[in-house]
Amino acid sequence: MTPDLCEAFRRNFDGSWTCTRQSVLTVGGGQTVTIEVDQTVRPGELLGDYDLAAYLEQTCARSDTAE
Repeated sequence: MTPDLCEAFRRNFDGSWTCTRQSVLTVGGGQTVTIEVDQTVRPGELLGDYDLAAYLEQTCARSDTAE
């Protein structure tokens, strides 16, 4: 995962994250996952055995949230 990932997602009020720019991620075991624009990931939702929302929360959380 890269810091650029923070720029590709917007944090929502409910703790979920919405993709604002298509992203291709490499997760566990070298598996790639494509996240499409407007796709929302929620805490506890696993993508290739990886909790992307938890990563985003830990790495990218900021004070500006979606309205």
